[in-house]
Amino acid sequence: MMGFIRVTSLLLFAAIITSFLSVPITTASYTIWLSSIDMPTTLNLFIASLIHDWFNLGITLFLLFLLGFLLAFLITFVIRRYFSIQLISEPVSYAIAGSVCVALILVFTVALLFETQVIAGNRTSLGTILHIFAGYIGGYFFGYFLNKM
Repeated sequence: MMGFIRVTSLLLFAAIITSFLSVPITTASYTIWLSSIDMPTTLNLFIASLIHDWFNLGITLFLLFLLGFLLAFLITFVIRRYFSIQLISEPVSYAIAGSVCVALILVFTVALLFETQVIAGNRTSLGTILHIFAGYIGGYFFGYFLNKM
């Protein structure tokens, strides 16, 4: 029972970390866009937008990442358990799973929502790469601390 609670806690924290890192990408994307159309942008506006996005977009991203990580990490667990994988460490395998999961979420949110980019940070290649890297960090966190249990 304690193992289940610990793994669940790690899953929640991995999704929180990834959401926390992903939200500023979207906020920065919107701020850059506003600046490009000559809207006055200030540090105060950016910070206020960031806080707003963490409480609104962050919850949505958290739920998406939580569901995606659950599936990705279960698949990774099964693969690692039934196949002898010595090439990469456990934390790196979960990091790869986390990054692939986020990449798939970014692709599927566009494909399933009539080609609409609802995650603004995904509109540029750099934003997509940063989101995927955030998934890598969340997955690495999960795998690193799972390995410590």
